[in-house]
Formats: sequence, structure tokens, C-alpha cells
Amino acid sequence: MRKIIWFFGILSGLIIGAGFFVNTGSSALNSSSSETLRYALMLIVLGLAVFLSVRYIQQKVLSGEMNFSRSFLVGFYIIIIASVVYALMWEIYFVQHGHEYVSNYLAEIKERLDDSSLGQLEIENRFANQREIMESYEGNFMVRFGLTIAEIFPIGLLLALVNGIYFSVQAMKAEKTHR
Repeated sequence: MRKIIWFFGILSGLIIGAGFFVNTGSSALNSSSSETLRYALMLIVLGLAVFLSVRYIQQKVLSGEMNFSRSFLVGFYIIIIASVVYALMWEIYFVQHGHEYVSNYLAEIKERLDDSSLGQLEIENRFANQREIMESYEGNFMVRFGLTIAEIFPIGLLLALVNGIYFSVQAMKAEKTHR
């Protein structure tokens, strides 16, 4: 069972993290279309990884018996592994393109603030705050790693919960038919 969890966790983290390297030269990393595509990829890949791994474990390892807690825990462990792999993939990308990412992000924030209806003093204060945050992000591995995990983990946790509910409902239906 552990091999299955590790396999699906690592594979899903690598697939999702590979998206960083696919669009390096073709589009802005934080453009709304790129973010939407990345989150859609996260949902699809994590959803499939969690569902397929739990289904495989249910059929091949546990002889068809799967309850909420087992299915949720399998999904949870896969999400933890995938999140760490995803964050490590980001770190590899960040080593190569980090300064460019930070400067592009700040330029985009500055453009958004300039286009807003805020006063000049408010724009300067907000931009200074964003610059300080991004300097911390660029210079501190733990901040960057934690924020990167925070991108993927809540999505995965929700998918693990939905998966657990699905398999518990399936188990209740199977129990009723056997009575």
C-alpha cells in the first residue's frame, strides 16, 4: 500500500510541477490564464491520483473493502507527498528564474495599482508592502516553500475529503445490498 501511495504522490507532484518548465519562455508565469490552467491541472491530476490509488488499493489490496478513514488517509498521504514534490519542483524553477519571477510579479502589481482608482500615496504604500513581501519571498526558502505548499495542499485536502465521502457512500451502498 505504501508503494502505491508513494508512486501516485510523486507522479502527481512531478506532473503538476512540470508545468513550471513548460511555460518558461512562452507566457507570463502569473498571468491569469496561466494560473487558471495550473489550478485546473492540479484539480485533474490530484483528483485522478487520489481516486485511482484508492480504487486500486480497494480492489487489489483490501478485497473491495474501503471506508471513509482509509480512503481519506490514502488521499491525504498522496497530497502531502505531491505537495512537497510540487514545492521542490518550484524551487528548482526558482533557482533558474527566481529574480525574473519576482521582478515580473512586482511589475504586474505596479501596473495593476497604477490602473486602479487609488490615490498616489496609497499606491506607493501598497507597492512598498508588496516589494517587502517579495524580498522576503525571494530571500527566504522557508517562506517560499510554505507558500508554494499552500497553493496545492488545500485543493488536495478537499479532493481527499470528497474521495473519502465517495468511497464511504459506496461502502454503505454495498453493505445495504448484502443484507
